[in-house]
Amino acid sequence: MAISNTQSGTNVHEIADGIYRINTPIALPGDVGKFSFNQYLIDDDEPLLFHTGLRQLFPLVREAVASVLPVSRLRHVAFSHVEADECGSLNQWLAAAPQSAPLCGTIAAMVSIGDLADRAPRALADGEVVSLGRHRVRWFDA
Repeated sequence: MAISNTQSGTNVHEIADGIYRINTPIALPGDVGKFSFNQYLIDDDEPLLFHTGLRQLFPLVREAVASVLPVSRLRHVAFSHVEADECGSLNQWLAAAPQSAPLCGTIAAMVSIGDLADRAPRALADGEVVSLGRHRVRWFDA
């Protein structure tokens, strides 16, 4: 595991060949413990970031991604559902990686991301497979 930001504790861990977990621990109010936000990065011919993190975490997550690959190489910014921790910094990622596009389910694309995102999303059908190079990802409606 590599700490990409010593002040925040944001860290990057390669969990499988070319697949990284980015983790940012957050102290809970009232000193009752910690919580963490996770993103997953697949380094391949067409790199994919799964979950963007909150807008306020963008600098930390960007720094973590940059410790693995140039941010501008990202081609896919994917997320499972529309909440701030899954896609809150989506537009910041689209600006940082001009060749990237959002990947999400058809419902999210239709009711939210088509309006929220600065770039049109690629809406994935249930069971659809996206080839990234060596890795493939499959979308499951849930």
